[in-house]
Amino acid sequence: MDPRVAAVDGFTKTQHTSVPPALDPSSVKLDDGFTVCIIGASTGIGEHIAYSFAMAQATRIIIASRTLADLEIVADEARRFNPRVQIDVVECDVSKAPEVEALADYVRGHCSGRLDVLILNAGYAGPVVTKMDQGRPEWVQQAFEVNALGTYLTAHYFVPLLVQSQSKAKGFIAIGSIAGCIRRGPIANTGYTVSKFAQIRLVEYLHEQYSGTGLVSLALHPGAVMTRMASGNTPEEFMPYMTDEVDLCGAVCVYLSRQIGDLGWLSGRLISATWDMEELMAKKAKITEKDLLKFVLVTEHGPPLRPKKQLGNLIQLRQPRLAFLQVWDDDARYQMSNANPDQSSAGVVAHIHMICMASGHK
Repeated sequence: MDPRVAAVDGFTKTQHTSVPPALDPSSVKLDDGFTVCIIGASTGIGEHIAYSFAMAQATRIIIASRTLADLEIVADEARRFNPRVQIDVVECDVSKAPEVEALADYVRGHCSGRLDVLILNAGYAGPVVTKMDQGRPEWVQQAFEVNALGTYLTAHYFVPLLVQSQSKAKGFIAIGSIAGCIRRGPIANTGYTVSKFAQIRLVEYLHEQYSGTGLVSLALHPGAVMTRMASGNTPEEFMPYMTDEVDLCGAVCVYLSRQIGDLGWLSGRLISATWDMEELMAKKAKITEKDLLKFVLVTEHGPPLRPKKQLGNLIQLRQPRLAFLQVWDDDARYQMSNANPDQSSAGVVAHIHMICMASGHK
């Protein structure tokens, strides 16, 4: 495992591989009229996200993917959990702008101006290729078209709808991946990991650009789940780690969605469905104070500082910034395999470095 992501699992002391009782979606009653659109809902994690919202008494669920036949099966199963739910089935390839635009137009025209939460689950991994001179370029191209461009297109066409929604809740949840943080190891699939890194950054951009409208944007790692996509691409040596249940992510999506309007402090960040949500919420002060769970650039001078002052659109920083996922927690400890002994001391859990650029702001 890449040592720069190992500490992510320890961000909360309690970890979950299955739905804990506190997150059981069948014990939740979402607000009347609650409407959610799930893109990439035909199988696996997306399918179970739809079931979780049906169990939580959502009023309307729009499910979309490239395969209508699979969506119809999901719709029938969701109605078993909640016979009163209204389910719309729409064909959509998230990598094609006209189809994403058509889906947004459908939601706008059929949902009376209400969309509470958009969940983007569509993704592409492709065969695992850990060397750039191996594999096929079209695999990398497809990964970027689905994971990165697809996220941009979804935001481009759905953010106006969310912002203008009659609902008080406005949520954009991208099912991301901790893989966006790694650089080495048996699952360091270049096209997938780098495109997922781009997706996480797009979520952060959404926060920076639209948080003033009340929109809450999150990237959510679903766990290590043995889905149909994963079973065809996961290296044999990583199989023992694929232990998280397929319905965990959906339960967390419901948990976040029911209080999305109060989660502005968490917006723009990457979180994991395997974390204990109560413990995560208890870390609000530390997360906001240290601006954790985001990619930044760190130099030998230590963690980046907050802006010293802002002049118009020019933000002056006290030091350069680098890109890495900053996971610091005074309550947790983690000894990296290649760390110095004093690195396990409280206050320095890990720096998950993912260097992507350097800039020298003064």
